[in-house]
Amino acid sequence: MSWVTIIWSMVTAVCLTLGTIYLLIWFRERHSWAYLCFFVLAVGVIGMAVGEFAAMYAKSPTAYGAGIRWGHFAYGIIAVGSLGFVHFYFGTGKGWLLGAALGLRLLAVVVNFSTGLNLHIGAIQSLQSVNFLGEPVSMLSEWTPNPWVRLGQLAALAQIVYVVDASLRLWRTGARESRRRAVMVGGTLAFFILFASGQAGLVAAGVLRMPMIVSFPFLAVLLAMGYELSRDVRRASQLGRELRESEERMTLAAEAARFGVWMWSIARNQVWGSERWLRLFGFAPDAVVSFEMVMQRIHPDDRERVERAVRRVLADRSDYMADYRVVLPDGTQRWVVTRGRMHSDTHGKSDRMLGATIDITERKQAELEIAQQRNELAHAGRVSTMGQLASTLAHELNQPLGAILRNAEAAELFLQNPSPDLDEVRAILADIRKDDERAGEIIDRMRALLKRRGLEHTTLDIAELVEDVMPLVHPDAVSRRVRLDIEIPRNLPPVRGDRVHLQQVLLNLILNGMDAMGDVPAEARRLTVRARQADAGTIEVAVADAGHGVPAEKLARLFEPFFTTKPNGMGLGLPISSTIIAAHGGRIWAENSPAGATFFFTVPVSVANGGWQGASEKI
Repeated sequence: MSWVTIIWSMVTAVCLTLGTIYLLIWFRERHSWAYLCFFVLAVGVIGMAVGEFAAMYAKSPTAYGAGIRWGHFAYGIIAVGSLGFVHFYFGTGKGWLLGAALGLRLLAVVVNFSTGLNLHIGAIQSLQSVNFLGEPVSMLSEWTPNPWVRLGQLAALAQIVYVVDASLRLWRTGARESRRRAVMVGGTLAFFILFASGQAGLVAAGVLRMPMIVSFPFLAVLLAMGYELSRDVRRASQLGRELRESEERMTLAAEAARFGVWMWSIARNQVWGSERWLRLFGFAPDAVVSFEMVMQRIHPDDRERVERAVRRVLADRSDYMADYRVVLPDGTQRWVVTRGRMHSDTHGKSDRMLGATIDITERKQAELEIAQQRNELAHAGRVSTMGQLASTLAHELNQPLGAILRNAEAAELFLQNPSPDLDEVRAILADIRKDDERAGEIIDRMRALLKRRGLEHTTLDIAELVEDVMPLVHPDAVSRRVRLDIEIPRNLPPVRGDRVHLQQVLLNLILNGMDAMGDVPAEARRLTVRARQADAGTIEVAVADAGHGVPAEKLARLFEPFFTTKPNGMGLGLPISSTIIAAHGGRIWAENSPAGATFFFTVPVSVANGGWQGASEKI
């Protein structure tokens, strides 16, 4: 057997072996397209070796030209495999450069089959036999070059430009591993594309008197790429061992801390979870879990919010955190909180997310119980406030009820007349209806304040809110000889809040202000309710009295539960008010002024006007 046969057979065997190995790996790692491109490159080198072998043993010019022609076709396959490998393995190449290089190579292959004997040779007049590796082989003697050979050289130049550009971009990432890949793969490929094109061109031009040999340079490229892929496989194997050991340690730590850990492989669309995580979501220990399966276990009311958070993390690679309800197959619901962090592959692309999930059902239940207790406390505060207003409200109710009684008696007297004045009777009945409506409004306000309820956020006009409270405190202000002033601009933007709860806060502050002026001369008793826009998203309400102010040492403790400055106070009104304002997203505080004390609280502007919108909740 000749050396040519042995060497070219070895080239074919090496390419076939390497290509088969990485094709099998690709079948297991379908998302790793670089493995498939490596196989395509190996097939192309095999085809090139076969074409070269056929040309060297050709007995006629036609057979020689056919061998070179099919070698060019194999070179087209080599171009697809090598450039595709760079595209998927580096991930840094420009798409338009890749398209230009492949387009030119495809055009060269078409011309290779449509002009002359092949892309390099237009016609062959004769062949000659030369000694190569110790045996005679055929090569060109007299021939005519194909003028289209420049197209092949242009295509090779485009390939080199694309590879160099992608390699430089990979080098600029700064990572040591990336720079080594840029030199090993990119440098080798660019050099041997230039070498192979130059050798073939020089042979076709008659400068070199030897057979065209292109398979050997690309065998070197194939070996360099195979070396890099083998490093990745070895690194993946080592990472797998380390991952199993880390998984065992992490599982022990997670079980001790009572949280479940998980990893979402984005490319495979699979979610791996620890045993506790699988139990949290109701999956079997051996279940193969996809992202869609996890989303189906999330409560329908929370699912869209979680999906939005995941899309945001994929877009900006920020940290992920969400709390939501999980619905198990048996219908049981539990609250969980999840934290995750996005990780990238060696090319900087997001490929997986790692995180942990904790069961917070007990905490959520405790929060609901606390909210219910706060609601009860707020209700108790409203009942206490209405108790303080009971006598004055009874007095205010006596006025319309007394008027109704007197008008009814007058109407009865008119009707006893044989010819009653019906117009007068109609006027009396209209007065009775107005007084009845007035009494009904007073009772409705009392019922609204006394009703046990949670927060119900609506859009409110702050001026209307204050005006609704004034009729409730007016009788008490009259009996105490307190002047009530309202200073609220009509152009304030609406706020977002609960009408009844905010009325309760105003009632508490106004009654406290009137209490603070108990020993102030009657002519100086003045209480002012003001409102202004503190900033673009906040309305500030102030209740100012003309009392003696709050001692400096007690000012900071006014909103503590059961702390009071009144001899018979319970210390609940201001803490309840503080809780209500906090639930609205605002704040409450007190300051002394030269003529008494001023209590302030803020409420966010409605979201339609650029402010905050609170969700409906219980307090």
